[in-house]
Amino acid sequence: MRRQHALPLLVATVAGGLLLTGCGGSSDSDSGSSAASAAPLSSPLSSDTGGSSSTGSSDASTGTGTSGSSASGSNASGSDSSGSSSDSSSGSASGSGTSGASGGGRCHTSGLSFAVAPGSGAQSVGSQGAVVIKMTNTTSSACTMNGYPGLDLLAGGETWSLGRQAATPRTVTVQPGGSTSFTLTYLPFEKGDGREFDVKTIVITPPNETTSAKLAWDFQPVLRQDGATHPGTYVGPVGGK
Repeated sequence: MRRQHALPLLVATVAGGLLLTGCGGSSDSDSGSSAASAAPLSSPLSSDTGGSSSTGSSDASTGTGTSGSSASGSNASGSDSSGSSSDSSSGSASGSGTSGASGGGRCHTSGLSFAVAPGSGAQSVGSQGAVVIKMTNTTSSACTMNGYPGLDLLAGGETWSLGRQAATPRTVTVQPGGSTSFTLTYLPFEKGDGREFDVKTIVITPPNETTSAKLAWDFQPVLRQDGATHPGTYVGPVGGK
């Protein structure tokens, strides 16, 4: 009878131990599982933080680079702009100086020298001759002329003030040492063709001047036609051909 009661008690004790053992294993497994799952979670978190820090550093570095590049470009641009401005000012000053030189005051007789250009005179008997009078600026400044010169032919005690060619005058700028000219066209005298005018001197008065200059006449006598409607002797404008 005692043995029968002891066997069930032994079975119950073994079963309880197995039950306790199973619970302990489950707890260890859960604990291990928790530890295992905690480790992976910790690793990505560390990686994210590092990535975020790296990204921030990269962004900051990129930002600095961009800022530095922009500043450099701005400086380069400013330098170019400044250079361009300097060139522009220089060009403007240079242009203004040229304009001032070109727009000088009126040419005065005292600042001009006069000469008969080579090749002047009638080229054949019975034809008109052209005497080109060259005027050179002897001053250190540019000057301008516009219009016709006053021109008189002197023969002995007589004076013939010539009429003007039908042409449109233009303003001529004469630089220092430069020259301009006008043309005196004349009709030579031939015997039996009218009155001879034996010219000795040319008297020249530049446009808008009252002082004259004189040149010797080295050509044939001229047919005097001072009363004619369309005389063959006349003067052209300054700068005309």
